[in-house]
Amino acid sequence: MKSSSKLRITQWMTGLVALVILVTVACGGAAAPAAPVAPAATKASAAAAAPAATAAPQVMEKAKSARDTATVVTEAEPASVGAWSEGCSAEIHSIGCQDFVSDYITWIDDRNDFEVVLLSGFESYEQMAPDRWRFKLRPGVKFHNGEPWNAEAAKFGIDYNADPTNASASITWTGPIKPAEVVDEFTMDVVCGAPCPIYPRTGIFTDFQAPKWFQAASEADRSRMTNAFGPYRIIDYQPGIHTKFEAYPDYLPNENFFSQAAVIPFITHVYRAEATVRAAMVSTGEADWVADIGFEEAEKVPKWVSGTTAEVYTLILDTVFHPELKKQKVRLALAHAIDCQGLLDSLFQSRIKCWGAISMEGTVGITPENSAVREYNPELSRQLLKEAGYDPVNSIDVNTRPGSNIRGLEIMEATVTYWRDVGVTSELNSWGDLAKAREVQTSGCGRFYKLDETFKDKLDCDQRDPPGPYFTSSHAYEVATSNEILDQQRFNNSRMNCSNRSSRVCRRELQEQAKAANAVPAGPERVKAMEAMLDIAYEEVFFIPFMQVEYVYGLSEDMEWQPYYAPRLRGNTMRFTK
Repeated sequence: MKSSSKLRITQWMTGLVALVILVTVACGGAAAPAAPVAPAATKASAAAAAPAATAAPQVMEKAKSARDTATVVTEAEPASVGAWSEGCSAEIHSIGCQDFVSDYITWIDDRNDFEVVLLSGFESYEQMAPDRWRFKLRPGVKFHNGEPWNAEAAKFGIDYNADPTNASASITWTGPIKPAEVVDEFTMDVVCGAPCPIYPRTGIFTDFQAPKWFQAASEADRSRMTNAFGPYRIIDYQPGIHTKFEAYPDYLPNENFFSQAAVIPFITHVYRAEATVRAAMVSTGEADWVADIGFEEAEKVPKWVSGTTAEVYTLILDTVFHPELKKQKVRLALAHAIDCQGLLDSLFQSRIKCWGAISMEGTVGITPENSAVREYNPELSRQLLKEAGYDPVNSIDVNTRPGSNIRGLEIMEATVTYWRDVGVTSELNSWGDLAKAREVQTSGCGRFYKLDETFKDKLDCDQRDPPGPYFTSSHAYEVATSNEILDQQRFNNSRMNCSNRSSRVCRRELQEQAKAANAVPAGPERVKAMEAMLDIAYEEVFFIPFMQVEYVYGLSEDMEWQPYYAPRLRGNTMRFTK
C-alpha cells in the first residue's frame, strides 16, 4: 500500500505556527517582547495529511563560517554522552549524545511546513502495509569509527530502540516495533507491532550506533562515547568539565537544512547551572551560545532570540503508588489549590500564560476544553480533600531539581505553599544531582517489564511495591515534558502507558484505548480518538501543567542561529557571520 500525498502537517500547523514563528531577536538594550500570541485550539485541531513515499535527495552545497571554534553552554551537565546509555535524555543538555553526533531515521523540518524529512542515512521511504514502512538507505555513509552503514546496521539500531527495557528506547514515540527486516544491502523494512499510520513522524528519536563497536564496548565505554554518523563527532569528554566535538569530515549531507555539512570545525560544550553565569559568559566572549537565560538576563547579552520548545512544564502525579494521589478528588484539589496565572505573572512579568494540557497547543487531540486552566479556588480544594478523606499523615511532596526550568524552583516552592494553605502536608525535595532526579522520575511501572515477564499480561502495577532505583513513590515530580511529533500518541506511549519507566498511570482499559487510537489513520477520526485520550487525562487529573515552555537564548554578536521549535540543537545549523 502506498500513500498518496506528502507527509506534512499543514493542518497541524494551524494550531502551532504562531507559537513557533515567534522567534524574537533583540540587540543591546532593546525592549523585551510582548507575550506570545497563541492560536486558539479548535475541535478539529491538528489533523494530518496521509504520508507518502519520498523522493531521493539532492545534496546541499556546504556553507562557510567565519570562525573555527564555538563554545555552547547549557544549564546542566549530561549524565552520559552515550546515545544509548542511562542519562542521555531528550533535554537540550544531551546534545553531546543526540543532535550533535546522531542522525535519526527522520527529522521534522520546522522551516518547511513541519514536513518530515530525511537526514544523511536515508534517501526515501514508503508505506507497504498498515504496519510496514520500507526505507532506502544512502550508500557511502560511514559511522564515526569507520564502520559501514547498511541495512544490517540500520536493523541493529531499530531493534535496539524497540526494546522497552533499554534506556534509549524510542517506542514512547513510535509505539511497539517488531524486529526490522533486511530486504537488501541498502533496503530495510520497519515492521510495527500494530498499525502505525504516522510512523515516519514518530522516528525523530530513533538513532543508530556502530554495531560492532557497541557490542564489543563495555558499559563504561558506551556511556563515554557515541559512535553514530551525525555531523559532529566526540573528540574529548571530561565529566564535569566539557565535551569537545569536531566536524565529522566524512559526513554525507542531505538536501535539507538540518543535514547540511557542519561549518564550524570545533565546538565545546560546557555547563553552568545559573542563568546569570551563562549570560555573563556570552557577554564576556567566553561563550557563543547559551541556553535558557530567561527574559531577565536577555538585555545583558550581545544578542538574544526566543522560541517555543514543544515542552509543557508540568507536575507528574503518582496515581499508582501514592495512597492519596490514587484518589481523583485529591488530585483535583491539588490543581484547584494553585493560582497558576497569578504565580506566572509574578515570575515572568505577565509574559507567560498558564496552560492546562500536558502537550503544547496544536497537538492532535488538544481542545479548548481539555486544555482549560483550572480555577484557583482554595475553598473548593478543601471541600474536595474532605470528600476524598485525605489523611494529612500522608505527605504529598514535590520532587524537583535546580535548572530544570528557568524559574522552576520558585514555581515548585510556591506550589508547596499553596498545598499547605489548603491543609495538605507537603515538602519540597530539590535534587541537586541530575542522576538522582532521573532515578525518581524513571522508577515507574515500565521497570516491571524487565523485572517480571508476567507483568505485560497482568498490568498490575498498583498491586506491587514501587520499583527501583528509587523504590518509593515519586509523589509529584516536575518535568518539562516534550512532544515534538505534535500528536497525543507520544503520551499514549509514555506518561499514560504501563510500559514506560516514567509513567505513573497504568490502567488496562486505558492501555487498550490508547493502542486503538494510535492505529487510526491521520484525519478527523484520529483527531477524535486523540481528543478522547486527552479528555480522560484532563478529567482524571493525571498531571498538573503550568505553562508552555519558552526558551531565551543568548548569542554572541557574530553567531547566526535560529531556534528550532523543540529544545534541540543541531551544531551544523550554527555559523559565524564575521
